[in-house]
Amino acid sequence: MHDLSIVTDTLRTILTGAINASPVFGGGPPPFSVAVSGQHPETPAGGSDCELNLYLFHIAPDKFLANSFWTQAAQSGGSGGKQPVAFEPLCLDLWYMLSARAQSSYVQEQQVLGIAMQAFHEHATVKLPTPTPLPSPVAPSEVTLTLETPTFDELSRLWQGLGLPLRTTAQYRVTVVFLTPPDLPPPAPPVTSVNLVSAPTDPPADPSLPRLLSTRRTVNYVLPGPANKIFQQSPASTAPAPAGVGGQVFELDALMLADTDHVRLVSYDSNGVATETDVTATWKVPLTLPYPTPPARGVPFLLRPPAGTATPAGRYELVVTRPSEPGWRSNAVPISIAPWIDPSGGPLLTASGAGIYTFAVRNVATSGASLRLGTVELTRIASGATPDPGEWQCSGGSLITFAAPENLPAGNHQIGLRVADVEADPALWAVV
Repeated sequence: MHDLSIVTDTLRTILTGAINASPVFGGGPPPFSVAVSGQHPETPAGGSDCELNLYLFHIAPDKFLANSFWTQAAQSGGSGGKQPVAFEPLCLDLWYMLSARAQSSYVQEQQVLGIAMQAFHEHATVKLPTPTPLPSPVAPSEVTLTLETPTFDELSRLWQGLGLPLRTTAQYRVTVVFLTPPDLPPPAPPVTSVNLVSAPTDPPADPSLPRLLSTRRTVNYVLPGPANKIFQQSPASTAPAPAGVGGQVFELDALMLADTDHVRLVSYDSNGVATETDVTATWKVPLTLPYPTPPARGVPFLLRPPAGTATPAGRYELVVTRPSEPGWRSNAVPISIAPWIDPSGGPLLTASGAGIYTFAVRNVATSGASLRLGTVELTRIASGATPDPGEWQCSGGSLITFAAPENLPAGNHQIGLRVADVEADPALWAVV
């Protein structure tokens, strides 16, 4: 909002409606003319028997919300050399004087003033036809209307400052009124790199034994355009894609690994009981061996869940054991097993003539799975059923069909697949 008179006019509308429908006058307008004015009390409305005056006489900042809209983006000052404070809404409290003056009858003054105060009492919260501040404006906005209790001395000095005789007066405070900036600073540029700093830990009892640091994977997918998108992911998330599909190999970041070490996958049931499975033979990606000289910090381990793995989507851990050290076990690092979306024919996916979209997947469970178009989540139905708008189904855990919601705007919407709270790599965008 940029116009304070909107507040005054909204309050005047409340007063006018109350006077014209008051039970004091039998539910209709009064038998004398009343003007509801927002002018300075010195300026009479003219042509009416009684004037009800609502005058904005004081404005002050609201100290409770003064810094509530601070943003990092605003600190740059935006364009045009504006200072950061220019992008924060101005939070104000407004003080009004409510008084009445009749030409010849104190009864008219007091009747009108009483009706006005009762109307304000019934409207402790007032809606304004303006939105709340950016960046998430909501219309209408709301303010509160409070009857203040100034002292007689304060009111006397106020009327003396106006140069007018003292009148019967009620004082009201309207809070909080936002004078919003016309625009916001441009958004901050996207993050291009992340640095992770950690505190040192106690040195291992035997520095020759492996120590796991994390899992790391390079994610590579195609955006509409088309355009390639590459980023590093740690901890890693991988999926049991078909053998001919690349991109699911991840590295076990560690120190002092040897070729003969074994990798074990750790899963937990609902009671927190751990189960370990040796996945060395099925997950380890062969490297050129032997090394001419073993690396001083250990050999690299590349891993990938095989296409026929029975490991369902979810969150797991990896540990390492050494056959030459019976009973020894390394620390654990996290790894997520994700569902997989077949990107074939993508990245844009179009519907059939019946409005049905179809694409291949892997590792989609019968429960705990969700499908989204952008941020809109679809409703899952029974396997094999024909989806209506806003519904999806998965046949045999390998083929998903869905229909877009009816109110979804036209455009390309990313298909998001999540199983057991693990997200599949981006692969397809539905053309709506």
